[in-house]
Amino acid sequence: MTTVLLRKMMSRVGVGSAHVDLILNKSLWRQGEMIQGIVHIYGGTVEQRIERLDVELVQKTIENGKELDAIVAVIPAAGAFSIKPSEKKEIPFSYMIPETLPPSRPGRSYRFITRLHIEDAVDTLDFDYVQILPKK
Repeated sequence: MTTVLLRKMMSRVGVGSAHVDLILNKSLWRQGEMIQGIVHIYGGTVEQRIERLDVELVQKTIENGKELDAIVAVIPAAGAFSIKPSEKKEIPFSYMIPETLPPSRPGRSYRFITRLHIEDAVDTLDFDYVQILPKK
């Protein structure tokens, strides 16, 4: 088996696959503010086809010892593209926090899940926790 074929097989299960990292310019935001950041995409050991790149804002609520996750928004960040081995791409990211979004508090937290949908392979994820404060 050739090295390239082995790398392709390994990347399908996530080993040596492309990965993603959302970098936000801060972690405390107010209702109605525009969140800004950059999504960094890093190529793995083989060229891969990315079907799409999404960022989800997820609210986690803990009530009576039970954790409930609710997707607040799915923000499309990029459509289909290819990434070569060891290539680096940067995609700007922004999202307006709804003024009606309940603020963070004990038992209610928020996180962004950045999801790289990879064709014929395991999707890669990045988690970034943010705190939502009341509007001034």
